[in-house]
Amino acid sequence: MQDILSVESDLIDEYVRGEIPRHHRERFEKHFLAAPERRRKVEFAKALAAVTSETGPETAQNVTRFESPAPRNTLWAFLSGLRPVPALSMAAASLAVIIGAAWLITESLRVRSQLNQLRANQQSQDAQRRELEQQIAGERARNQDLTAQLERERKAESERAAQREAEKQTNPVSPDTIASLILMPGLARGGNSQAKLTISPSVRSVRMSVGVEQQESYSSFRVELLNPKGQKIWSQDKLSMHKTRAGGAIVLNLPAKILDAGRYELSLKGTNASGASEDIGYYYFDVLRK
Repeated sequence: MQDILSVESDLIDEYVRGEIPRHHRERFEKHFLAAPERRRKVEFAKALAAVTSETGPETAQNVTRFESPAPRNTLWAFLSGLRPVPALSMAAASLAVIIGAAWLITESLRVRSQLNQLRANQQSQDAQRRELEQQIAGERARNQDLTAQLERERKAESERAAQREAEKQTNPVSPDTIASLILMPGLARGGNSQAKLTISPSVRSVRMSVGVEQQESYSSFRVELLNPKGQKIWSQDKLSMHKTRAGGAIVLNLPAKILDAGRYELSLKGTNASGASEDIGYYYFDVLRK
């Protein structure tokens, strides 16, 4: 590094003294003086040369006489050979150069530190921007997925509604899709006043109203339905009684498809306060199929 600075100083001195050939001088000005720091060094060398020329030949002889072969003492030898006033001027100029160089170095370090900090901040901002862009892209993709899913669900619901409407038009609902039957207590199994239930092909469900005489001591009810062969085909528990003008009634809804033609038996049981089940009564009815 010291050798490079020495060569640089020699080039500047040759340029100031006009010892560089013309074609080399143009290249020197084009390339070497492109850097601001080198231009300042050349200006200082010119100022130093001007001060030296003002001291006269005697000063130059003295400078030559007191030159030291050691490169690091050249400036001191030069200053020592000058007369007091020029020597002081040169010393002041040298001190100014040293201070200026120190300031330049300090300023360069400060600017470099600021530049590094700015680069670090820029890199951090770039990273944050990329992360934010990724988050925005992810949210946009999720929104698109949700929109597509909602559109598919809306389309499916529209298709189901159209299908239901088509089924209604193809298979219109008959007003007699529900058949009703009222069962009163006290009817014997073999009596002629048996309740009758007629079921047409359009009937889908049967609504039964089972009358109850002893209702005050039961918290809930259970019913069981036996087909003409005596097999239990349907049951339901935890039923409640509804008050009517005639007393009380339990309402049942049965699917019509489980009822074939024949005589059926419906048993009614009640759950008392202690949780025990008691038989309340038996109801009989005939089913007719069209």
